[in-house]
Amino acid sequence: MAEDVLHDLGDKVVSALVDATSATRADLAEYRDTFPNWVADSSDRGLSNWIHDRLWAHLRRGLTDIDSVELVDQGVTREVTVGLRYRARVKRHTVRDRIRSYATKSALAFWAQSEALEGLEEVRLGFGYRWDPEERVIGSTIVSLRDGLDKDAIWAVEVDAEASGGLGTEITWTPVDPSLPQIDLYEALARDEEDEAT
Repeated sequence: MAEDVLHDLGDKVVSALVDATSATRADLAEYRDTFPNWVADSSDRGLSNWIHDRLWAHLRRGLTDIDSVELVDQGVTREVTVGLRYRARVKRHTVRDRIRSYATKSALAFWAQSEALEGLEEVRLGFGYRWDPEERVIGSTIVSLRDGLDKDAIWAVEVDAEASGGLGTEITWTPVDPSLPQIDLYEALARDEEDEAT
């Protein structure tokens, strides 16, 4: 499924996301070099907002001239629509590809995948980057799919650009294994043992 989604999004959209992430990474490095104390004093939330604004600015410039793309920037809602099928929000991903958002009606509705006829559903994606909270650095560019706000990713892919000798940018992607749920059967086993004892 991930490969189909990336194909449908197209190289221009994926390249714009990769380029925007790379430019934001450079912005953060420049910010650190110019104002190291400001970055050190920033709260996690404040730095996250600053990075989000930079990423959105670069993404907006990179996607403006692509016919199939529509950008929505209304207050706290920033979305990228690609064609009639894909809608994405720009999000920071943890190393396990989790995202965080306030549980507003809008966010809950967005991250729950739609129930529609096969092929007619709107697919909602996470566009963004992997964040290392210890080092406070921007990692790989990520495209992810999940079904629910507080759910693990169904799939996530790292997308990167490789130079291809004057032929433009070649996009490569690497699937990321989803983290498996942890199942604790202790309570069920304890109940079975109690039932057997009586």
